[in-house]
Amino acid sequence: MKYKMKDFAAKHALTLGKHCVYGVFRGYHIHVKYTPIGNPRCLVTVVTDAREKQKQLEKYLDSNRQKLHISNFGVVKIGLMVCPRFTGEVFARVETLLEGICAHLKKAGFAGAEVCPYCGQSLEGGGILATESDIPFRVHEKCFMGALASARQKDAQNAAKPDKKALGALGGTLGALFGGVLFVLTYAWWGFGALGAAAGVLLAYFLFRKFGGKASAFAVAYCGAAALLLSLAGYVFGLYMDAHAAGGGWSELFSAALADGGGRALFIVNLVLTAVFAGAGTVYNACSYRKDRRTIADKMRRLDG
Repeated sequence: MKYKMKDFAAKHALTLGKHCVYGVFRGYHIHVKYTPIGNPRCLVTVVTDAREKQKQLEKYLDSNRQKLHISNFGVVKIGLMVCPRFTGEVFARVETLLEGICAHLKKAGFAGAEVCPYCGQSLEGGGILATESDIPFRVHEKCFMGALASARQKDAQNAAKPDKKALGALGGTLGALFGGVLFVLTYAWWGFGALGAAAGVLLAYFLFRKFGGKASAFAVAYCGAAALLLSLAGYVFGLYMDAHAAGGGWSELFSAALADGGGRALFIVNLVLTAVFAGAGTVYNACSYRKDRRTIADKMRRLDG
């Protein structure tokens, strides 16, 4: 019988949410988010007061990557996050991972669910149930309100930063240009280059932001359009190279491609899939933009009272 999320939740008296399960496991607030097509697929969070022991916890996770079967990890002041590697059933692996981590935390003296992770003091009276980064755990009301105020201030500072659209557009153009070059190369090798459009639109959006442009609808649209246009330009260059190899030039640009049924089919496939891959990459970027619009404070909520 397959060990599912609901079985894991029932076994450990945890709460099921949308694509997640959370509650107290072996004395610690935990949260497990799992989406089969997510990036990452699974993120496991354990809440604890790690302010004075972040380096110690990072060293433990790094030296036990293979034993714990984790691909990546992060440690912040109020806990740790790990991405499991899967070789079998998801929640059987998650259960083993949490058993190992929680046992280490307890042995190393890390505070559990009875302590506020913000201040490290006992939660007399139970505190309040709140979230940070959409992770539910219990804290002192005063500590939560202070953390929320700090998050709002940081969000305001981020919003006030200038949007360097010109530099962002330069980065987006360079990413899209890479896609066009990749199109030419893969077309020259295999006669099919549409994957260059997908690479171009994703890299364009990444570089748009790296060069100082803010995540925005403009960034998504610009990168999608630039990647599509430069990929099509790469296709035209590839067709020209075919015509040149056949002894022709620009006037015979489409002659080789449309000379027979197979050539016409490949021509159509390249065009259609270039548009499809550029569109799919743009949709992915749009989803990332929507996700990025949620600020730090947006992910902090009081759940009771």
